[in-house]
Amino acid sequence: MLLKISWRNIWRNRARSLVIIIAIILGVTGGNFSASVRLGVEQQNFRETVENQVSHIQIHHPEFIANPEARFRIPGGNNKAEEISEHPGVSSVSARTVVEGMAASANMNSGVMIKGVDPESEANTSGLDGLVTEGSYFEQEGRLPPAIVGRELAETLLSDLGSRIVLTFQDINGEMISASFRIEGLFEVSSLAFEKSKLFVRSDHLNELIGDTSAVTEIAVLLSDNDRYREITDELQGLYPESKVRHWADMRPALFYSLEFLNQNLIWLVAIIIMGVSFGLLNTILMSVLERIRELGILMAIGMKKIRLFGMIVLETTMLAAIGGIAGLFSSWALISYLGRRGLDLSGTGGEGMGEFGYASVIYPALEPAFYFQVAVVVFVFAIIAAVYPAWKAIRLVPAEAVREE
Repeated sequence: MLLKISWRNIWRNRARSLVIIIAIILGVTGGNFSASVRLGVEQQNFRETVENQVSHIQIHHPEFIANPEARFRIPGGNNKAEEISEHPGVSSVSARTVVEGMAASANMNSGVMIKGVDPESEANTSGLDGLVTEGSYFEQEGRLPPAIVGRELAETLLSDLGSRIVLTFQDINGEMISASFRIEGLFEVSSLAFEKSKLFVRSDHLNELIGDTSAVTEIAVLLSDNDRYREITDELQGLYPESKVRHWADMRPALFYSLEFLNQNLIWLVAIIIMGVSFGLLNTILMSVLERIRELGILMAIGMKKIRLFGMIVLETTMLAAIGGIAGLFSSWALISYLGRRGLDLSGTGGEGMGEFGYASVIYPALEPAFYFQVAVVVFVFAIIAAVYPAWKAIRLVPAEAVREE
């Protein structure tokens, strides 16, 4: 009976009820969409930074981190890479030869990090082959060994596909050497800094030049389950104490803290928006109570208990919040699902500058299913809070005075 009365009461003033329902729908949709965009940006940044650039775990000679030179090699690097590839939880491994150097074309030069890789293992570990947007991926043989260059670096060098570039770097004895390469492919990532500072060549070509055909200065490890990155890092450090084993959170602490902060505070972003909307809900219910003072007085005069009257006001508030909240959750889910597949292209609104900070200009919003449940709880809690004052106002009425109210 109380449910039926409450349902009729909220539709006495249809316009007012519809306005607050629409406000709740827009608040929930806007809050969820804002959270999904923020989460989508960070998830894309994580995928590109960790999976395409640094991998989950990297292993180096202890001196290599401060001085990335060819002389600081990992003893038995190729054998260790094979052993690690058999470790439980490891998806793929890439043994690299990484050296700092200079890339020069006929027009310009630029400092770069030269990465000598095995094409197949590198494709499995960092997905480099999928990042090549123009040219080919170590498929062509010619007079000069091939190089895969970031598009931003190619533009800096005023070079293009097929252009000859000269790489200068140190060999294992610290002697400066130079060698010519040909640009076979151009890769693109969201981080322009990565595009401008990295280039890839075959490890057998680079190792021959530095004077050690089996050289490995970096082992990149991709895991099948990122949640185990700390556990597996500790295991590998125990197996290879003579090497320095680091996980992605150590190598990219800013990204780690950004994700940690985001996971803990996304719901607060939505809660603040819903809290603002709840003031409108409070105002709507309060106006409804004040308009029905005489009616409420009569109900109490004929024997309605205050607890039932209190419950009726709370129920009316909860119904309005439930209608708006459920519709808002559904509309936000539909919007986020659509944009999650299609992408939100910000390139026409200045979003192309996001690449300077390592972010893509096309964002794919995303939200975990559990987040919708959390939002539903927040809506329900704020609905109860918003109902307290109007309900308290109602039960404070004196029946004898309320029935005489015009």
